[in-house]
Amino acid sequence: MLAGEGAVWNPSAFPRQGVIEVHGRPVLTPIIPGCSSIRLQAIDPPGAVSATGKRLENAYLAADLNPNGSMTVLDKQSGVSYPNLNRLLDEADAGDEYNFSPPPEADDPLLTTPRGAVWAVLEAGPLRGRVEVWVDQWIHRGLRADRRRRSAADPVALPVRLIVTLDVDTPRLDLELQVDNRATDHRLRAHFPLPFAARESAADTPFHVTRRPVIEPRRDPGAAEVELPTYPMRSFVDVGDDRVGLALIADGLHEYEVLPGTQPELALTLLRAVGWLSRDDLSTRTGHAGPGVETPGAQALGPHRFRYSLYFHGGNWEAANVWRAAEATLIPLLPGRGSARATTMPMIELEPECMQMTACMPRTNGFELRLLNASDRARQARVRFQPRPKTVVRISLGGEPQEPPDSSNDGVTLSLRPWEIATLRVSR
Repeated sequence: MLAGEGAVWNPSAFPRQGVIEVHGRPVLTPIIPGCSSIRLQAIDPPGAVSATGKRLENAYLAADLNPNGSMTVLDKQSGVSYPNLNRLLDEADAGDEYNFSPPPEADDPLLTTPRGAVWAVLEAGPLRGRVEVWVDQWIHRGLRADRRRRSAADPVALPVRLIVTLDVDTPRLDLELQVDNRATDHRLRAHFPLPFAARESAADTPFHVTRRPVIEPRRDPGAAEVELPTYPMRSFVDVGDDRVGLALIADGLHEYEVLPGTQPELALTLLRAVGWLSRDDLSTRTGHAGPGVETPGAQALGPHRFRYSLYFHGGNWEAANVWRAAEATLIPLLPGRGSARATTMPMIELEPECMQMTACMPRTNGFELRLLNASDRARQARVRFQPRPKTVVRISLGGEPQEPPDSSNDGVTLSLRPWEIATLRVSR
């Protein structure tokens, strides 16, 4: 039993349950209303996560880790197996800070197989399982002097530490990858083979989720650059076939690509190590894109730490509430300590699930709340407040008053078009 009292804050605008650390131990919280806090007496209830050797399992997922840091994951809800997820692939990069460019002569992406895998179970359950693997990947040290390919002589180790975490009651795996980069002029990506046909990706951008086709690189006649299908994302990219899907949620990693083929692969860029701001000898671009300045710091030598998650679901990104899953991953519940309160705890809750709180800005006598209808369909937004506000006025982005929303005892209702942004001025 884990005894003690703590306060838990939910920084999101929808009810949340999760596993948090209290006195250094994982604790499963009850449902916490949106933008509110609770006090709890922490105990260890029975859970359903196990971590044994190289395997993590809960009611939703079973993950078997491989010696090279990849894993095979069974989605128990759909019965679909995902082999070789998180396979690290290292490629030569003769480009610059503007464009990736493979050298004219290809080499092996990985010079040798991984060596010396060491395993450890960090947490065996019941609420959280964590498994760690240490392994050395061996890669080419850098380009030859003529920059036409990488030198096969003098390989260098790429030390890799991977921690995989699985919490109770979630179809999500959290990965923490640490690498020590000792090579130059290369691109390191994590690949995720997909066991279904992938025709498009859906990635969140500011105030939108953008769909993009899965295509090969191409160069139109007369074009100065090759159109590389590496795309930006804000926090997640989702790929599926409307029956099952896989969402990649990343913390500070913003470039992805879906490689077509008989077995398509989702690739997440971890490192692009290059030494020039711009060069004029790229295979993917004609001429300079900027000043031809050397930038040795852009080789990104030294230790790096990456955090990203895999969320397995049915249906498409909207039906599976992937945006909510990304928010829950990147904005976790926050535990702390505080004195007991006799007054009612404040709260803000949004309905339906597609409604996003994009900003909450304090004012002298209240706050302004900005909402987004993150959906391709018109929706009725329901906003609940606690305590009950004095007034709620809808305003424009410039602060001009607009039509008042429909009010009730504890909130307001307003109609929003697809992807419409609305701002509410709330007075206490």
